[in-house]
This record gives sequence, C-alpha cells and structure tokens, in this order.
Amino acid sequence: MAVDYVINGLTVRLKAPHSLQWLSRFGRLFCVFDQLISGHLCFGVQDNGNRYFIKYAGAPTLGYAGDRALAVSKLRELDSRYQLLNHRAFTRRIDAFETPGGFGIVFDWFEGYALAPPNSQLMAFRAMPYAQRLALFDDLADFLVLASDNDFITAGISDRNILIDSEKKKALFCSADHFLPMPAVNTRGRLSGSPWFLAPEMYIPGARLDEAANVWQMGMLAHTFFGNRLEPNPGQWEGTPALYAVAKKALSSDPSKRYSLARQFLINWRQAVMAIPNHWFMR
Repeated sequence: MAVDYVINGLTVRLKAPHSLQWLSRFGRLFCVFDQLISGHLCFGVQDNGNRYFIKYAGAPTLGYAGDRALAVSKLRELDSRYQLLNHRAFTRRIDAFETPGGFGIVFDWFEGYALAPPNSQLMAFRAMPYAQRLALFDDLADFLVLASDNDFITAGISDRNILIDSEKKKALFCSADHFLPMPAVNTRGRLSGSPWFLAPEMYIPGARLDEAANVWQMGMLAHTFFGNRLEPNPGQWEGTPALYAVAKKALSSDPSKRYSLARQFLINWRQAVMAIPNHWFMR
C-alpha cells in the first residue's frame, strides 16, 4: 500500500515509509517527481529566491523495482561524474548529502523546457533565430567534446534531457546517468536514449563502442537543430553545404568513416560556421 507525504501542500507518494525530514533544510518544495523508474526521487526546492533540483536515491519509489542500496551506490558514483563534467552546457552540481537511508545531489534549477515531448516544443525551438541556434548547438557540442575527452560514451541522450531557455539563450544537457566508460563493448543491444541519437553500433550486442558513437550523436544533434533527423537530407537542411557535409560525415553507418574524434567534428563545424555568408544570420 502506498504511503503519502504532504510537504508544502504537495504530495510525495512512496511504496513504503521513508523519512523526508531532510528536505526542509533546502527550502520550500515547489515540485515533485516521484514516478521515475530510475530509483531516484527528485524535487524542486526554493530558498531565498534561489531554486535547486535535488536528485535522491534510497527512497522506495513506486516506479523502481530494483535494490535501493544499489540505487544509492550508483548515485554516489554519478556524483563524481557530475563534478568532473563541469561545463556551461551541463547541469551544475552544487552539493551532495547523506541521509540515514540514502544519498542526494543538489543541482542548480534550470528554468526552461525540454526539446520534447510534446513535439510542439521542438518546433518552437526551431523557430528561434538561426544565429541563436548556432550558438546553442556550439555549447552542447562543446560539452560532448568534454565528455569524450574524459573517455565517456555519451549514451542516454534524449530530447527529455536537452533543456532550452529561450529568454536567456541557454541550452544544457541535464543528465549523464547513462554515460559509459570508453572504449566499451555493447553488452545490452539497444542502449538508452532517443533512437535518432543512437549510432548503429549502439543497437548491436558485442559491438565495440568508442568516440565515433559520440560523433554520430553530434551529427544527429545538428540535424535536430537544423535539418530532418528522421530522414537527414540536404533538401531540408537549414545551412550551408559545408555545414551539411560535416554533419553527413558524422552520420556514416561505418564508424571508421566518421570523424574519429568529437573534437575533430567541432573543429570542422566551427570552420564551416566561420565561412557562413552574413545574410544567413538574418534568418
């Protein structure tokens, strides 16, 4: 039987009792995410005008059937990853904390929207001025280079964890939970993430995974921002042929024919951006 806790007028529903008294020290609760299948219980809190996002493991959440101790151990491991991948286009870790029954990480709250769902949010993003989208893409691609330089396969990327703040003109990835150490062997078959962000080898059991998989994601991110990611083609590409050529090379079905390094992709992309005629920036 589920157990309900009412905190600041909001209900937190769990499978069994678990102390949440620690929440009060972070401020006033303004949103709850208690239906996740990851084993995490997440909150939005506000304190003295500042907003924070808390990711917590150890509570008996309704959507998680696994071992709570394992969820706590994994979140502790993730904490070092979030500290390592410090970047303007990645969710900012503020602090971490222990409780008698769990472990949590505190992040800055990002005031924005996920690319999808619904699809209308992606369409609203695509209506942003061309120069703004180029700048936001560059930030996200730069983060993928950082992750690659730190030997991570950036598995798990989806529309849900790409956040956009149109007013402040910012974009960020909000999760690295499914990243893998590089190189790796695909032991699962289909990996986590939206299908368009999964390179062909990320579907194949036994396939070698290296930085070429991240390069694929950068190419598909380019089509998310400027093209048709379901059927990449030059006719629906918003950009110069040089930019399209960079993205096309990244999406080769053969990993050996892509850029071997994420940094190589970004260098070539930036060179193509520098060559864009001025009239393109009026779009």
